[in-house]
Amino acid sequence: MTGIVTILYNPAEADIAHLALLAERYEGVIVDNSPSKCLHASTLGRMAYLFNNGENWGIAAAQNKGAEWLMAQPHITHILFLDQDSRVGLDYPDAITHEYEQIARQCPLSLLGPSVENVETGEVFRPVLHEEPATSEGFIRRREIISSGSCTSVECLREVGLNDAKMFIDYVDFEWCWRAASKGYQCGVTDRLTIRHHVGNKTISILGYLIIVSAPPRYFYQYRNYLWLLRRKYVPLRWKVNMGIKYLARLVYFPFFIRHGSQCWKYMVKGICAGLRS
Repeated sequence: MTGIVTILYNPAEADIAHLALLAERYEGVIVDNSPSKCLHASTLGRMAYLFNNGENWGIAAAQNKGAEWLMAQPHITHILFLDQDSRVGLDYPDAITHEYEQIARQCPLSLLGPSVENVETGEVFRPVLHEEPATSEGFIRRREIISSGSCTSVECLREVGLNDAKMFIDYVDFEWCWRAASKGYQCGVTDRLTIRHHVGNKTISILGYLIIVSAPPRYFYQYRNYLWLLRRKYVPLRWKVNMGIKYLARLVYFPFFIRHGSQCWKYMVKGICAGLRS
């Protein structure tokens, strides 16, 4: 049986309504990182267990809390991770679990995600730097994937371990994928399932290049966590180099070409200082 872990942070009414539909059909844990209590378990369906943290623990610690609860249930074999703004059909949890089991028979699978459609652009996200053809099972191997809409087995999660909670938010899912790879696992997406998901706060085009712009505080975590990940041997060298070039470029052009870019730049510098200190 599949259990769902969903993380909330100041959710909209539409987010809660969507979760309530899923909670009527699937067992799961909803972890609310909102500073103020915004919902009660009674509004989320008969099969949802709710944790109100009362503050923002970050996605890493919140997912860990939900996963630990589900892993303690002997009938739960797979865990699906969702963000509050991810929209999936009522059959999606069963479908992604089925795809996971089919692919896991062919290779040691850690995390399987869907194809991700950007809500703003309507385009399916495709990595620029690496892409592999789909197998006969519709599996496209990736070096790393985002956690929203992804499925893993409890068995794999026990072996790889939970998220690195100190990373708080950015690259939490990537780090987990790389750590799993260091233990012999593969991750990837299936082209047979697609979900709609917000990628960043907005996207803009500069000289023909599509730039994903996040809220200014996110750049603190991105730069700090990047410096932390530089020191880990299992993190791919190609990712370290590519992101290093990108992050150096952002320090130069963000203050001049991005709205609120100077504020973003300040968080970048703070993140660099924090990453170097610890």
